[in-house]
Amino acid sequence: MRSLLACLLGLVASSAAATDFPTTGLLYNQKEDSSLTYNCTMQQSQRLRCEFIQTAVRKKAKPGDLEKKLADARTGYPNVLSQFKDPKQCGIFTALFSVGSGEIDVDEALKRYPEIAKDPVAFKQGMTRLREEAKTSPAMLDSMKAVVTMCNHPSEENYLAMTRADHAKDMKTCQVSSNPYTQEFVWVADFANGGAWVVSAQPEGPCGIVQLSRFEMDMEYKGLFWRYVARKAATNPTGTLMPGFSCSAVDQGEYVYDWKKTRSDHMQCEFVEFSPI
Repeated sequence: MRSLLACLLGLVASSAAATDFPTTGLLYNQKEDSSLTYNCTMQQSQRLRCEFIQTAVRKKAKPGDLEKKLADARTGYPNVLSQFKDPKQCGIFTALFSVGSGEIDVDEALKRYPEIAKDPVAFKQGMTRLREEAKTSPAMLDSMKAVVTMCNHPSEENYLAMTRADHAKDMKTCQVSSNPYTQEFVWVADFANGGAWVVSAQPEGPCGIVQLSRFEMDMEYKGLFWRYVARKAATNPTGTLMPGFSCSAVDQGEYVYDWKKTRSDHMQCEFVEFSPI
């Protein structure tokens, strides 16, 4: 009866039948817009081996990112100014914007600047698609328009306007990533109230990162539903992961993945990019 109720609510069980360990399922991050699918098998050594695929959707930029981007742009402005005084490069930028906005034909742009595309056929297809998409989403051309303005009137303010235009588009862009990984677990009977399958792994890297993730049984649906708690710890917090990034800054918080889908964010994604991470 409980399983049927879960299905009616649109919830996905982590296992087809009650077991002492998780087998297969789909879980939802309770803090972020991501999900986790897993497939677990018991090994002869009584170690549980699980293959995961984490799928995440994130905004490419946040409102608070803009000030740092503008500061970096101000610092870099003297080094890039010469690029916007090159008539040939600026002519190509202007042609691309003119094609995208429908001011000139694709063939005309290729005629004026034959070097604009190595593959004219693919270029025509891409620009035609851009022109059609720009009719319903004019923001697609804002960055290109800002570059043309910078070419026509080079100034620091116009260069910062390019940064603002890029940031505005990034705010409407969602990045989708998929990350597969494998972990092995051992049963720890005295963990919390009912025990848990805890990752068995050695410290890794200069920060001595130890994986502390675990599977916990949902005691209300014993053996039918499991939740996964992702967590890691830096055993060498005084170390350096990479230049400018201290091991003490490693995220050591807990992220709960539950079979109950409680999040339903309206992310307002106007553009979508696929990301490796």
